Amino acid sequence: MGRGVRRFVFLMFTTALLCMMLSATARAADDDCHTEQLKTARVTASVRLKHEGEDYSKAEGRLTVKVPKSWSRAADLLLNGDTERYRTAMRCLLRDPGTPFQYRDTEGRAHPPQVTFQKKWMTVEHRVTTWVINLQDRDFGPWRITEGNRLWTLELARPPALEKAWWQEVTVDLGGRAARSVSPAPDTGSMHKLSWTTQKAGEKPPQVRVLLQPPATKATAARWGQVPWYTMDRLAWLPFDVVILVLLLSVVRAVRDEPVSSPPTDTEEHTVRNLLRMGWLGFAITVTQYVTNVGLDHIAGLIVVLLTGLALCAFGRPGRVAVALVVASAGYVTAVVCRPEWFALPPGLELDWENAPEVVRWFRDEGGMYAFVLVCACVVFVWLVGVVASVTRLWRACDAPAPVSSRGRFPLGVLGALVLVSAALPAASVWTAQNAWESRSWLSRRTADEDYGLWHVASLFNDDIRWFPEAWVDWFSLDYFWWWGPSLAIVAVLRARHRAAAEPAVLPSPAEVRTLKAFFVVAVAPLVGWYAGVPLPLPPLLALWLAMTALLAFGARRSVLYRELLPGVRVHEVVREFDRRRLLKAARRHRELHAQLRRVEQGQQDGQRAELEHELDRLQRLPHPCPPPGLPHTWVRLPHSAGPVELALAWGPRTTWWGNACRAAYFATLASVPPAGVLLWAEHVRGTLWVDKFVERFGFVDTVASLMSMGITWAAAGFTLGALWRVLPGRRGPVRAFWLSLVYAAPVFVHWIGLRLVDQPFGTWALNVSLTLLVLTVTGVAMDIDTFRREGHYWPTKASLLLSVYQWRTASLQVAFLVAQVVALVTIWQQLKGAEPMVLIERDPREGVGGGGSGSAP
Repeated sequence: MGRGVRRFVFLMFTTALLCMMLSATARAADDDCHTEQLKTARVTASVRLKHEGEDYSKAEGRLTVKVPKSWSRAADLLLNGDTERYRTAMRCLLRDPGTPFQYRDTEGRAHPPQVTFQKKWMTVEHRVTTWVINLQDRDFGPWRITEGNRLWTLELARPPALEKAWWQEVTVDLGGRAARSVSPAPDTGSMHKLSWTTQKAGEKPPQVRVLLQPPATKATAARWGQVPWYTMDRLAWLPFDVVILVLLLSVVRAVRDEPVSSPPTDTEEHTVRNLLRMGWLGFAITVTQYVTNVGLDHIAGLIVVLLTGLALCAFGRPGRVAVALVVASAGYVTAVVCRPEWFALPPGLELDWENAPEVVRWFRDEGGMYAFVLVCACVVFVWLVGVVASVTRLWRACDAPAPVSSRGRFPLGVLGALVLVSAALPAASVWTAQNAWESRSWLSRRTADEDYGLWHVASLFNDDIRWFPEAWVDWFSLDYFWWWGPSLAIVAVLRARHRAAAEPAVLPSPAEVRTLKAFFVVAVAPLVGWYAGVPLPLPPLLALWLAMTALLAFGARRSVLYRELLPGVRVHEVVREFDRRRLLKAARRHRELHAQLRRVEQGQQDGQRAELEHELDRLQRLPHPCPPPGLPHTWVRLPHSAGPVELALAWGPRTTWWGNACRAAYFATLASVPPAGVLLWAEHVRGTLWVDKFVERFGFVDTVASLMSMGITWAAAGFTLGALWRVLPGRRGPVRAFWLSLVYAAPVFVHWIGLRLVDQPFGTWALNVSLTLLVLTVTGVAMDIDTFRREGHYWPTKASLLLSVYQWRTASLQVAFLVAQVVALVTIWQQLKGAEPMVLIERDPREGVGGGGSGSAP
């Protein structure tokens, strides 16, 4: 009996020992990180919060791991980032190695982890950044921020493989704010900067947990980026769109109430009707897109996007070939919407790789991704045809002999270009989506099993590709076309009124002045007004409108052509176009006499001073508008500080205000080329902005569109300057440009005040305003030179002619003015070179609903 018991106990002990050995062997086999070899690793971690001067609270994390070269995976740290051995080694040091599918869209990295090695150690330094743009938990590096409505929690989430390593120091910089609670108590530091240290290896690392209260503006901004609060962003923009629509309707009413011909010509009525339709169409598209973003599913959103594109085509009325291609594209999209299964697309356009892997496999193998990319291309094509046809129709309306003959037909070469662009945009979007995926899932185990491929395809489609149609309208229509279309429609109205006038108008009529004010608001005014996550564009817009109104009222009293010759009689009522040649001759003679008078004063020329002064006095007068009976040759002296030169410069280089407007737009377009390059660098290329283009859906095309937008904006500003040339105060072109630049700067100044109140950065607006002033100043100088262009062959250079026109004293002031602008631009440039732009981390908040979080994928 005893021997049996002893045998049983021996067998049980042997079995247990064997099981323990097998278990230890299995754990050793499963421990890809060789955790025991990392006990001697040395780790430091830090995080720095920054609230001041940021749109959102910013957190910069840094993790430095010093591992011995004896670690089995130390050599893998030097491999290419695309290798699985490199990803495994980095996963051990930076993340949870037990999670094969790693995905973080809340972690921004300017570059991969830096690896350096010494004789016995290898050092890995990992720098990450995140912005708290919503209330989603944010994992970045070894840190996690959990956001509440008012309080946030910052925690240190140590990688499991480094749990037993020597955490030498952990530092938390709270960005100038004290914590609400700290656990455990820090070893050193201050109220705003906390530090925990471990004296020797083997000690338990600190479980750092800090409760903090961010500034109210940053907490509000994060809350407004959260579902469903982000929908209020669209509603907050709605009053702005209503104001723009009301402004366009007021222009329509003004020009209808004050036609230049009686009865109005067909061209006038046609262009006004186009403006009315374009205003309502743009407003309807904008509101429809707001509704689409709020709560419609992807199928309904796709239908809405297609219908808005077809509405633009109906307005533009393109040619037959374009119509045939639009019908074919719309038919394909309709077929996909009605029967997605025919094209290997899932119902509702959503893939679930966990619960329905066979659907994802079917989608991948049958080319469902290609079918949907073709849908995106068709949507873009319909929209582009509608836009080009609408723009063509708006401009050709002035040339149409009858209202029914104006159509948006364009050459087949343009149609071929639209086909290529429509194919390139979705393809580029897929490429950038893949780049973004690579950046967010760079530590995933990609050779684990088929699940990775299914997860990859499903996440790529759900999080990026299926959002393309709605995002296309959001980007193109809400950022660009909403003001391109109405701006061109307004220009067409002014062009039609100019052509319909029976005789050239010296000054724009009150209706045309109101139209020009609306044009400046729509085409030129900077769109600002975003504070603590809440868009408030109306106060800056009101500031611009008041500034423009005040400038025109001031110009009606102080401009050269509005000076009084006699009580109740102004200069522009006397000077007519047939007097222009005489004015230019008088201005030239006036400059010659002044030059002779200066030489007399300097003793360089003999002459009679009295004779020169007498001739100058004769030039300082105009024929009396209503001479007394019997005195037909009565003259009236020009107002003070308004001589023949000033009168000629105030008239401008062309016979009509429309001619001056077109000429100034031409000069502004030429002058805007270098400034556009500077502003493009500041807003799209500087720092990490260019790298972000490789992961943004419309990154590169947005760069091109922004460049076009800059040129259009400055050309429109030049057009306004030329149209109001005879109304603006000032005796020289740069002075007129300065006053109009102040109007442009008014909303930016209001915006700056709002940013100061909520402690947000001013961005590149100082550079934008300075470049606008420079473009308008150069345009004003060019207009003054062009006014005396007939004298150009008498002077060796344009600069010599400019010195003669301005005289030396005035010319020196203008040169000093330009030099001051260049110095200011160089200063701003240097400041921007040292500033760090915001790093792109994640997509629009509403896109995050479809999947993808800050944590690891299941």
